Amino acid sequence: MSDTIPKGSFFRQSAWMILATVASGMAMMLVHTLVSKLAGEAAFAEFRALLSTFYVIAAASGGLWTFFAQQTAAAVTPEQRRNVAATARNVLAAIAGLWVLLAGAVWLAQDWLTELWKLSNPASLWATWALGFATLYTAVMRGLVQGRQQFFELGWMAIFDGIGRLTAVWVALTLLGGLAAGAMTAAVVGTLMALSMGLWGARTLLWEKGGRPNWGPWLRGFIPLAGSAAALQLFQQYDQIFWQALIPRAQIDTWKLGALYMPAQSIGFALTQFTAPLALVMMPRLSRSAATGEKSDALRVGLLATAILSGTAALACTLLPALPLQVMFFNNPKNWAAAPLVPWFAWAMSLFALANVFLNDLFARRRFAVVAGVLALSGIYILALQALRPWFLAQEPMIAFRSGVQLLLGFNAALLATAAGFSRFTRKTSA
Repeated sequence: MSDTIPKGSFFRQSAWMILATVASGMAMMLVHTLVSKLAGEAAFAEFRALLSTFYVIAAASGGLWTFFAQQTAAAVTPEQRRNVAATARNVLAAIAGLWVLLAGAVWLAQDWLTELWKLSNPASLWATWALGFATLYTAVMRGLVQGRQQFFELGWMAIFDGIGRLTAVWVALTLLGGLAAGAMTAAVVGTLMALSMGLWGARTLLWEKGGRPNWGPWLRGFIPLAGSAAALQLFQQYDQIFWQALIPRAQIDTWKLGALYMPAQSIGFALTQFTAPLALVMMPRLSRSAATGEKSDALRVGLLATAILSGTAALACTLLPALPLQVMFFNNPKNWAAAPLVPWFAWAMSLFALANVFLNDLFARRRFAVVAGVLALSGIYILALQALRPWFLAQEPMIAFRSGVQLLLGFNAALLATAAGFSRFTRKTSA
C-alpha cells in the first residue's frame, strides 16, 4: 500500500486548514491594526516585542506540538495510543509545575525586564507569562488532534484563537483603555478558547485508561524538536526583540520602530502562517507512512504547494509592497512607510516556509541530525546581529532596518539549503 494522494483528501484538508488559518490570520491582523491605531506606535512596538519574547520563550510549544503529532500519528495499536495518552497527561502536569517556578523568576526580574524592554507596565510581563502557560497546554492538544488527522477540530482551534483574541483586544483597548498589557491579556483569552476546542477534540484519546509514559521516546524526540522549534522562533522573532532592546529609550520616537519596522515584519510573519497549514496536513501522513512502511508523496505535494503559494505572495509583495500594509493597517497610514521592507521580509519568509516543509519531513521520520545545524545557524544569526550593533546605531533607521532584514534573508537561505540537504540525504540512505 502507499499513501499517495489521488483521492484529493490532502487538498480538501489543506483547503480547510488554509481557510481556517486565513480566518484566524485576518483576526490576528486586525488585532495588530487595533493595537497600532488605538494604543499608539510605542505601545504597538512594545506589544510586538512582548509577542516575540513570548514566542522565543515558549518555543517548546513547537516541540510539544510536533512530538505529539508524530507520536499520535504513529500509534497504530490500542496500547500505543494509551501510552501516548499517559505521556500527554504527565507532560501537562510537568508544565504546570515548571510554570510555577518560572513565576518566581519573573517576580525577581520584573524591574530589570521592564527597563530593558521599555515596558509601560510590569503587568505586561505577567500577561506574557500566562500566555506561555496556555500556549504550551494548547500545543499538546494541537499535537493530539493533528496526529489523529482531526483537521476539523484543528482548524477551529485556529479560528477560536484568532476571533477570541480580536474580540478581547477590542474590549481591552476600547472599553477598558488598556495598552500593551491589555493586548497581551487578550491574547491569553484567545489561546484559552483554542485550548477549550483542543480539549474537546482530544478528549477520547487523552483520558484513555491504562498506558504508561514513554519517557525514552519522549526525551529522544522532544529535546531535539524543542531545540529546533526554539531556533526557528529565533529566525522569526528575535529581530524584534533585538531592535526593541537596541534603540535607546530617548530615540524611540526618532527610529519609529512601531511604524517603520514592525508593520513590515507583521506581513512577513503572516506569510509564514498562510503556508503553515500545508505542513500540518503533510506531517501526520508522513509519520503514519513511516510507522507502517507505506510510501507517501506528501512531501512532494506539500513542497510544490508551498513553493507556489509563498512564491506568489512574495512576488505580489515585491510588485505592490504598500498594498499589504494598506490592507492590514488601513486605518493608520503612518505604517505604510514600512513598504520598502516588505519585499525583503516576504522573500525571507518564503525561504523560511520552504525550509519548514523539509524539516517537517525529517521530523515525521524521526530524523533529528539536522537540529544541530539549525541551532548553529540561529546562534550565528544572533551573534551577527549583536556584532553589527554599533554599525546599526550609526545608520539612518531605514538603512539599518533594511540591512537587518537582508541579513535574515541570507540566513533563511542557509536554513533552506541545510534542511533540503539533510532531507535528500536521509531519503537516499533509507531507500
